[in-house]
This record gives sequence, structure tokens and C-alpha cells, in this order.
Amino acid sequence: MDVVSYKCPKCSASLSFNIDKQKWVCEYCNSEFTKDDLNEFDAEKSHVTHDDGYEENAMAYVCPSCGAKIVTDKNTAATFCIYCHNATVIAARLEGEHRPASLIPFQLKKEEAIVAVQKLCKNRPLLPKDFTGYAKNGEVSGLYVPFWLFNVDLDAQLNAKTTKVTTWSDSNYYYTKTDVYSVERAGSVSFVNVPADGSKKMDDRLMESLEPFDYSKLLNFTMEYLSGHFAESYDIEANMAYSNVSNRVKNATDSMIKSTIQGYSSMQILNENIDVKRVQNKNVMLPVWTLMAAYKGKNYVFAMNGQTGKITGRLPLSVTRLAMWFILIFVVVFLICFGVMVF
Repeated sequence: MDVVSYKCPKCSASLSFNIDKQKWVCEYCNSEFTKDDLNEFDAEKSHVTHDDGYEENAMAYVCPSCGAKIVTDKNTAATFCIYCHNATVIAARLEGEHRPASLIPFQLKKEEAIVAVQKLCKNRPLLPKDFTGYAKNGEVSGLYVPFWLFNVDLDAQLNAKTTKVTTWSDSNYYYTKTDVYSVERAGSVSFVNVPADGSKKMDDRLMESLEPFDYSKLLNFTMEYLSGHFAESYDIEANMAYSNVSNRVKNATDSMIKSTIQGYSSMQILNENIDVKRVQNKNVMLPVWTLMAAYKGKNYVFAMNGQTGKITGRLPLSVTRLAMWFILIFVVVFLICFGVMVF
């Protein structure tokens, strides 16, 4: 298996992508390199080292820095050596059809993810008091998650029966007038860069809640950006990922076309057709910070968009605090009701 470690051209220490500087930094000699700088060096002789000692289907690699044998998941594309902490990219898992077309680099740091989780815990009256401390010390990982981006073109047609009801009265009668209309709508809708999670490990709802990413910041994929973070190659094929996207774009199209029918008292849909005319997809990697906090035997996972800072996750519930709030509300309602009755 081809293992790649990006080395400093000056001292041969490991390089990592620095989020603040948007450059590659050597922590040993403090040298900094841009993408153009790295392109100037010969990949085989200067800043990249390889090890080809394992079969393509193996789940282990040899760390180019210390020689340790590290076991990985078959979809892991970038990781760290647990012995010497050397940042390593497993290039063979990003070749051929598994090579992403584009990538959005991390814009936010690990410390910002921890602060974001702490803010999420603030002003939560039903949250256990000590959970924030567990979250602060949770396990944080920067992960490039594989996504499929879909461009979808659709044609939509709708026929509906609508009514307008008018009422008035005089000194003797109330009148109701009902006008019936036949309404038709037709149009074409195009969706660009609709994302779908390409990893079975990641919770689809958790990933959807991190949207949107700014896809105007997509860069052509190069493996250097993965150095210093974890990364996964996709294990959900495009046709499987599209099933969820298909429902999303069709539901959105349905809502858009129905929203154009306004000003009527009632609407009955007689016929509606939404036909998909064209689907395109590409494999990309998007930056996600994950934080896992172990609390009373359960793992609570939070995810933050590594570009925008949007965060999501499930917080624990304090049964004691919930009971206290219930009792307080009951007492307040009882006193209000009792006061009304006495009055």
C-alpha cells in the first residue's frame, strides 16, 4: 500500500496544514510553504516519502517516520501514527474512482470547535451541571468527510382545481359565492451542489444539519491538504447516495411550484408530474470537526462545520432538573388557578 508522508524540504520533519495561515508548516524548523512552493519540489525526492510494503487490500501501513505498523479502517485515507504522531496520507485509498474532484480546506481550528460546544451548552436549564466539563475535555478530531455533490435538472407540471369564496349580507340574507378555477403550472428547476454524505460511519442527519457549505471555496483536490487531519474515502456509491438527494430535490420542487398558487380559498391537486432530466455528481471532501464526550456510560457526539462554524449535536437531559421544572410549573399553575377560584 502506498503511504505518503509530506516532509519539510528543509529538514525532512513532518508537514501539517496550518488552518490560520492556510499554509503547510514544519513544527520542527518553523518553515512555511504555500501550495506553489510544494509543487516546485520533486515529490519523490524531497517533501514526500513512500512505503509500498503492504498489499493493496491490507488494513495496515508502515509509518514512514518510525517504522511502526499501524492498523486502519479500509476507508481511512489520512491519519496519524499513534507512536510518533506523524501525519500520514494513505494515497492508494484516494486513487482512481476514489480520488475526490475537489476539497474545502479547514478554516476553523480545534480550539474553536471546543468553544462552540461549550457555547451550545450555555443557558440550557435541563442540561446536567457537570456535562460542560466533560464536553470541554472530549475527544476532538478534524475529519475530511467524503460527500457527493449532485447537480439535478427537473421539469415539473401541475394541474389543480381552486376556489375563491366570497361572502356578504344585507338586511335579510347572508350570501356566499364560490368561483371555481382550473390552474396550471409548468416549469424547469435546476439544483446545484446538493450534498449527500458518502460515509457509512457518519450520521446522515448530523451531516445534513451542518449545511450549508460555501461551495464557491472548493479547490482542486490535492493530498497535501489532508496532512494533519483524518480523512475517509467514500464507501457509499453515488447511486445509493442519490436516493436521498432525489427525495430532497423533488420535495423542494413540489413546494416551489405549489407556492406560486396563492390567493385562493382552497386548492385540490388533480395531477402533478416531476421528471428528472439530468443528474451529474462529483466526489468531494468537506471539513468537519467532531467532538465526542463520554458521560455516564453514553457517548454524545457533536459536529461542527469546519468552514462556517455551524454546530450540531444531542445534549443529555437531567432527570432531576426536569422533575424540578415540572414541580415548579405545577405549583405556579396551581397557585394561579387557586387564586382565580378564591377571587
